[in-house]
Amino acid sequence: MHLMKWLSGFGGAVWIGSWYLMYLEITRWHHVKPSLAFNSDIAYGAHPGQALILLYIACVAAPLLVLTTLVQRMIHKRRH
Repeated sequence: MHLMKWLSGFGGAVWIGSWYLMYLEITRWHHVKPSLAFNSDIAYGAHPGQALILLYIACVAAPLLVLTTLVQRMIHKRRH
C-alpha cells in the first residue's frame, strides 16, 4: 500500500512537472507547436534531443501511472 501511495505521488509530480515543461516548450522555447508536434522552424541544425522525447513520454506515462494507482487503491479499499 505504501508503494502505491508513493507511485501516485511521484506520478502526480511528474504529471504536473511534465505539462509545465511542455507549456514552456510551446510558449517560451518554441521547440513544440501548440498541436504538440515538433517545430520545424527552429534554428538550422538544432535537434529536439532526448530530453524533449522523454518529456513526451512523461506527459503520457505519468497520467496513466496516477490513474492506475488510484484504481488499484479503490479496488484495495473495496476488498477490505
